[in-house]
Amino acid sequence: MIRLNKSTDRAHEITNDGGTVYLAKSGKSDLDAFTPGDFLNSSIAICMGLTLDALIERDGLDIPGYTIEVDGTKAQDVRPSRMEKFDVKITFDADIDEKLKNRLIKSAKRGCTMGNTIEHGVPINVIAE
Repeated sequence: MIRLNKSTDRAHEITNDGGTVYLAKSGKSDLDAFTPGDFLNSSIAICMGLTLDALIERDGLDIPGYTIEVDGTKAQDVRPSRMEKFDVKITFDADIDEKLKNRLIKSAKRGCTMGNTIEHGVPINVIAE
């Protein structure tokens, strides 16, 4: 579970059950922290990364590392406000052939729960207490 706490004159504090704390900011704030879009981009990157980790380990691939860059673009002049697209770039720290590279990218996308959720949509149920 994620918990967000906000008090006057303080940044938004986001915690999880493991105790990790992050600060969140609006796009207009000069606070050094993540925006909601940064968290969404991070979720896609981490999810694809964990999928790649499992594939690399399962197949015993000699890939010592990789970098995943996610760039989300906000849709302009539409309501409700939403993201328009996410561009993902994966760079492998190994000299691998195009066939393997394409297979890993396809599997990372297919196995990413966060990406699948965004692409297929899911209801958000909100209650007030």
